[in-house]
Amino acid sequence: MKKIVKITKTEGLVRALDITVDKVDYAKKYDSSIVNYTNNSSISGFRKGKAPKNVIVAKYGKNIHSDTLGYLINQSLAEVLSEKDLHPASPHQINIVQEGSSLTDLQYNVEFEIYPEFKLKNIDEITIEEPDVNISPDDVMEVIANIQKQHIKWDEKTDESAEGDKVIIDYKASINSSPNDDLSRDNFTFIIGEEVKGDESTVSLFKLFYKHCVKKKKGSELSFDFTMPSSYMDNKIAGANITYKIKIKQIFSGHIPQLNRDFYEKLGLVNSSDDEFKHSVNEQMKIELNNRVKQNMIASINDKLLGEVTFETPKYLLDNEVENIRNQYKGMMREVDDKTAIELNTIALKRVRLNIIYRKIAEINKISATEQDALNYVSQSNDPKKDEVMSKLREDSNLANQIKHKIIEDGIINLLISRCKKSKVKMRFSEIVK
Repeated sequence: MKKIVKITKTEGLVRALDITVDKVDYAKKYDSSIVNYTNNSSISGFRKGKAPKNVIVAKYGKNIHSDTLGYLINQSLAEVLSEKDLHPASPHQINIVQEGSSLTDLQYNVEFEIYPEFKLKNIDEITIEEPDVNISPDDVMEVIANIQKQHIKWDEKTDESAEGDKVIIDYKASINSSPNDDLSRDNFTFIIGEEVKGDESTVSLFKLFYKHCVKKKKGSELSFDFTMPSSYMDNKIAGANITYKIKIKQIFSGHIPQLNRDFYEKLGLVNSSDDEFKHSVNEQMKIELNNRVKQNMIASINDKLLGEVTFETPKYLLDNEVENIRNQYKGMMREVDDKTAIELNTIALKRVRLNIIYRKIAEINKISATEQDALNYVSQSNDPKKDEVMSKLREDSNLANQIKHKIIEDGIINLLISRCKKSKVKMRFSEIVK
C-alpha cells in the first residue's frame, strides 16, 4: 500500500503519526468492495450478482465508502506499526483529517502509547532460594490434628466458657459515644484461643475478645475499650478509641473425633486403616508442598525481576489495572479511602510492570499459544466440565485468549524456574504452608 508517514509526537511512551494513503489504493479497494456487494446482494428486478454498478452504488454507496475507509486505516496502520517496529500498549485514538476518495488521498492521524524498551537481565544470572523440605511423621500428625479440628462436633453448654470453646456474640462499637455500625456485628463466631492471621487490628481485637469472653456464661454482657492501630485501612478510624459492648449469645464445647474407620469413611476413605489414612494424608501434603514451593520460588523470581529493571509504565495499562483492582475491592463492600488507594495503586503498578516483563520474556524466548494449544490444554485437564468449556472455547474468543494467556504464563514460569540459579534453604513443612 502506497502511503506517507510522519511521526509527530515522541513524548515518553506516547507516539503520534500522520498517515496519508494514496487515492489509487482507495479506488482499488472501493471497486473490489462494489464487486463484493454485487455478488452478495439481492436487489428487486435483478438476478443475484447481476445488478449494475450504478444501482449498487446508489443503494450501498455509504456502506462501501465506510468499509473502504475502515480497511485502509486498519491495513495501513498495521503496516506502519510493523515497519516502524512500534508495539502499542493502548487503543489507537484515530482522527480522520480527509476521508479520501478516488480523487483525494485518505489522511488521518493516530495517537497511542507503546510498550517500553528495556534490557532484561540474563535469567541464568538470577539466584533465588529454593525451600528444602522433608515431611516428617510429626508434620503428618500435625496436619491430621488440624483435620480433626475441622470436624469437631459442637454441643451447646450452659456453664462458663473455656479455652477452645466456640462462642457466638453480638457486639456494638462506638466512638466518642456515637454508634458505629461498620465496626459492629451480630452473631459473630470465634473459638477462644484460636490462632488468628490477619492485619494488626484484626489480631489485636481477637485477642481482646478471647480475654474478655473466657470464663463467662451465656447471656453475659461486658465491655472494653480498644485503640485502633494507626495501620488500620480507614484513616478516619485509625488511632481512634473504640468502646465495644458484647453480649454472649451461645457457648459450645467441642469434641474432637477419634481416628477410626468411621471418621476415615466420612473423609471418603472406605475401610481405611490408620496407616492407610496417614499415607493418604502424606500424599496430599506432598502435592501441597510442591505447589507452595513453586509459588514461593515464583514470588522470589518476580521480586528479582522487578528489582533488576526500570522503565516507564504505560499510563493506559496502569489506569486500567487500578480500575480493575478498585472494582474488585468495592465488590467486597469495602470503602477505598486515601490510604487504601495508595496501597491498591502500588499493587496495580507491580502487576503491570511484571506483565510487561513477562511479555518481554515471552517475546525473547518465542513463547506463544495457538487456538489448538488452548483446545489441547482444556482437553487434557481434569476439569469435570471440560466438554462444556471446549464447546464455549470454539465460540468465545475472550475465553480462548484467557486460556492462551494462561498457557503462555505457565511457559514463562517453567522457563524461569528451570534456568535461574537456586540456593537450597532448609525449612519445615509448617513454615512453607503457613
